[in-house]
Amino acid sequence: MLKACAISGDRVERRSACPGLFRMTEAADGRICRVKLSCGRLSTSQARAVADVAERYGNGIIELTSRANLQLRGIGLGDEEYVILALTAARLGPLVPEGDDIRNVMVNATAGIDAAFLIDTLPLAENLLETLQLTPVYHALSPKFSILLDGGEACAVTNHTSDIWLAATEDRERFVFGLASCPPVAPSFPLAGKVSAEQTDGGGDACASVFSKSASVTTPIRPLTRAPSPQGGRREHGFGMVALENAPALITGLLDLFLELSATRPGVTRMKHLLAEMPASEVLDRLKTRLAFPVAPATDWHRAAPRPFAHLGVHPQRQEGLAYAGAAAPLGRLTPKRLRAIAHIAAEANGGQIRLTPWQGVLLPDIVAAQAPSVLERLSATGLIGEPGHPLAGIITCSGSTGCVSALADTQADAAKLAGLLDEAAPVHLTGCPKSCAAIRPAPATLIAVGEGRYDLFLRHPAGPSRFGRLLAANITIEEAALLLNTAGK
Repeated sequence: MLKACAISGDRVERRSACPGLFRMTEAADGRICRVKLSCGRLSTSQARAVADVAERYGNGIIELTSRANLQLRGIGLGDEEYVILALTAARLGPLVPEGDDIRNVMVNATAGIDAAFLIDTLPLAENLLETLQLTPVYHALSPKFSILLDGGEACAVTNHTSDIWLAATEDRERFVFGLASCPPVAPSFPLAGKVSAEQTDGGGDACASVFSKSASVTTPIRPLTRAPSPQGGRREHGFGMVALENAPALITGLLDLFLELSATRPGVTRMKHLLAEMPASEVLDRLKTRLAFPVAPATDWHRAAPRPFAHLGVHPQRQEGLAYAGAAAPLGRLTPKRLRAIAHIAAEANGGQIRLTPWQGVLLPDIVAAQAPSVLERLSATGLIGEPGHPLAGIITCSGSTGCVSALADTQADAAKLAGLLDEAAPVHLTGCPKSCAAIRPAPATLIAVGEGRYDLFLRHPAGPSRFGRLLAANITIEEAALLLNTAGK
């Protein structure tokens, strides 16, 4: 039987902050088991297995992560091996135990089906996942080391900073690549009236338009005593461009070079650390000496802007006569009952295919187009969010004080209360402490808990002064925050 922490002791200690299948970390509500999914995909039988495990061995909370994975909360002490056995039996484990940490290959939720996709990245992603797991030298990579394969989909996340990213070009024959950054996006304009998390997570920076009148708000502000660290600069452009067929060799070349250079540099566990110590031009020059094919420049390349709200509702696929239906989980959580209901709907709608999205939701592909609206209605009837205007559509939050000892407030309950007070959907992140869990980057509006039911409100601003932006109001209640957000968003 595979056992918890079935990894050498030094690696367990080094990576103890990151939950996984074989290493379940402690939290206020029990242990956390993170289940990494291959390209965010889940079969109906796997979904039912997850629901059974969460119900039998956990507290029934199933979290959807911003990298299209699952987390089971409240796993009881002594139940870890039963959880591992059940999940590996459902084919949710790695090919080898040591490969669990490095299954961090992300594709867009509509890879291979998006009406706008340029390259189907799924075959490359599956090949890469196998290579990472079955090549022992790659097991030394940090569990946070991530790779993004962007096929040019309209339903896309473009602000997930990745150690390595590849993005398809318009001619469908090449990939642009970058390091410790995100694919650069061509300028776009937000839709009038409403802005959701979509537009702050791959659909253009709509912060200025969301809270454009915030300067007129006159709420007393007390001094900030816990100044978050300033936001560092990012290199948001392509490092180079290679032919499509050379993508696998490019990625392994980059991985091998990184491991070689980091071996003599203590503390360098991510590409961002390496680029802080070595000029990008030197990294690129060293890479070129390893490759048997040319690398063309790509500094002026930009991918097309993603389509707002493409993860919610019904959308046509590239495949004629088919569509997909997408819906978000309220505050990023599912119950076992709800997950089983989703599995039942998927079994009838498309033969049992479920995809998770980085917006903490689900997407059912390959539905007969005429039937897709009714499928979305069924998903919404389970309690999922299928429309961008839903009050909870733009709110993200951490587990809060019920699940984390660091949290100063019950952010889950406060987020639900906030949603009922907002005039319209707005992109807001509630976090129980300055660590800002659940958000990959600062949201247009961030509420940081300072005590039970009380928060500091930040509005994102490129000039800071903190990584969350500028402090608009301090030590306020949820009701006061809603009033400010309603005023600032008009």
